[in-house]
Amino acid sequence: MKRIIFVLTNLLLTPLALASVSSEAALRNEFLQAERQIGSVSYDQAQKLLKKFADYPLQPYLEQRRLQQFLTADDRIADFLLRYQGSPLDWSLRKPWLLDLARRNQAGRYLAHYADSNDAELACYALRFQLADKEVDSSLLWPEISQLWRVGKSQPKACDPLFSLWRKAGQQTAELVWQRLMLAAEGGDASLIPYLKTQLPSDMHYLADMYQQARRNPAVIANARFFALKKLQERDIAAYGMKRLIWRQPDQALRVWQKFANDPYFSAAQRLDVQRQFAIALASKGDERAALWFDDLPAEFIDSTLAHWHVSHALAELDWPKVQKIIENLPQEVSTDSAWRYWLARAYEQQGLTEQALPLFQQLALQRHFYGFMAAAKLGLPPSLAHAPVTVSEAEVQQLQQHPAVKRAQEWLALGRLTEARREWNHLQDTSSEQQKLVSAKLAYQLQWYERAIFSLADVGYWDDVELRFPLAYKDEISQSAAKAEIDSGWAMAIARRESSFMADATSPVGARGLMQLMPATARQIAKKPVQLAQLNNPLLNIDYGVDYLNYLMQRNDGNLLMATAAYNAGYSRVKQWIPDDYALPADVWIETIPYRETRDYVKAVMAYYQIYNIRLNSTTDVFKPLTSMQIGVVVE
Repeated sequence: MKRIIFVLTNLLLTPLALASVSSEAALRNEFLQAERQIGSVSYDQAQKLLKKFADYPLQPYLEQRRLQQFLTADDRIADFLLRYQGSPLDWSLRKPWLLDLARRNQAGRYLAHYADSNDAELACYALRFQLADKEVDSSLLWPEISQLWRVGKSQPKACDPLFSLWRKAGQQTAELVWQRLMLAAEGGDASLIPYLKTQLPSDMHYLADMYQQARRNPAVIANARFFALKKLQERDIAAYGMKRLIWRQPDQALRVWQKFANDPYFSAAQRLDVQRQFAIALASKGDERAALWFDDLPAEFIDSTLAHWHVSHALAELDWPKVQKIIENLPQEVSTDSAWRYWLARAYEQQGLTEQALPLFQQLALQRHFYGFMAAAKLGLPPSLAHAPVTVSEAEVQQLQQHPAVKRAQEWLALGRLTEARREWNHLQDTSSEQQKLVSAKLAYQLQWYERAIFSLADVGYWDDVELRFPLAYKDEISQSAAKAEIDSGWAMAIARRESSFMADATSPVGARGLMQLMPATARQIAKKPVQLAQLNNPLLNIDYGVDYLNYLMQRNDGNLLMATAAYNAGYSRVKQWIPDDYALPADVWIETIPYRETRDYVKAVMAYYQIYNIRLNSTTDVFKPLTSMQIGVVVE
């Protein structure tokens, strides 16, 4: 991995040092060979290999690999798991061993070494063994089994015998089946619905069919004959359908609402749930009817999400007195957020209430975030980094370097095995105090393992060490590529920091890869040639393609930094839909009214990071000053 401390560059090595490096490389190669062989050699040969690597940090992984191939070595496995309990060496041996114990019906040993986890298969085996024990009161186990069964997806086959016993004991009720069907329909595995239908009483079968229809096409709930109103559960379907329909066909959803607005069997919880979704959906569409739904929600029901959409709806209309009124009436636990203090200051400012606005802007200008930088720019003040380095001694760092998990992580890094290295580091984090986590962040930074420094600080909630949180990773490479692409290197670094935290091998759930999180299709478009997936994990190539794509987006968006940044996250065509075509919005208002939360937060973060990196790169450019006067949309002269 480029720039890891183990890659020795620009050093004048003595013959003794060269020999040491050569020896380390040879040892690592021998380890990799032993790792491949140890599962298939004889017992005596395996013991020789383990002895040979006795002082090597990764020796336990050889022992683990050996035991994974001999799962009947129960005593040796139990001893190994005791020594490395909770570490990354634990689970990948414990689970296959437990499954093998279950296969061999070793109930006592299984229960002795089973640890509570989120693994349903292991939990089901544990409960089966407990139920088989005549001394265990089965009634104490039914609630746990009910919880395992009541999920919106299929559980492993190992659970079937358990659920059969549970069902025969009369624990499966129509209410539980209905709850599971709702979970399956509303974001779970909808293919479960036909099976769950058969588990319902015959007079409830029609409800499963209704749920299926509403899931596939929520418009069916607008049919006058859809709801027979024979069962209370129809209100669950009505609430579900309305919450989906409001996003697609608001007028139809509102008509259905009229049918249930005064229904005494439509519960208060269902009513509030639907009202919340209606308010958010209508506000995101710029529908003026949203205000009525916000006003009808009780104050104690307002959370940060509802607050955003309520304020955003008023901002889109540039109704500053309304913005002021909404924020001043927010619950105290919500109103203290910097976003609402900024928008309250903006509302005062726009109404000429300078004396009220100025203190709020001044307080915000001392802080390091999007709103703080916006406030500073408005006041003509320099941006504040509010930098407060972690308080960590060199002795603490040196002590941590001797921790077995750190040594193992360093060796995995040297071997280019990043997944294993991260597992060790994450285990260290999980078992550390807050001070130790700060020390680990400092150590990771010194190792130039910047992603772990960033995540270690985030884990403990320490946000003020700007040097550690915003490292100058790949500075030279990004600066050179950005200069060729004619874009600002600070912007490119901000994008990389937000996208991957400088993880060169990062892969998103949708397939974006590398430092700049490029989609393969985007890389091919920019490169104008086929690009292999592995190439996108090459930092230099990824940076080149990423900054070229930034240049492309700047050109497509007429040089507008905000729109290009939003397009990097959401796509050019989607961003174009968010640009007003017959009026203009102030830049900060436009950002706050972006319909997608992910893109909205992304733009704010990248702009803030851009400002931070400009300062760190000694650039005199104030990123936020132009934003104070920028308009997005059609400016009418």
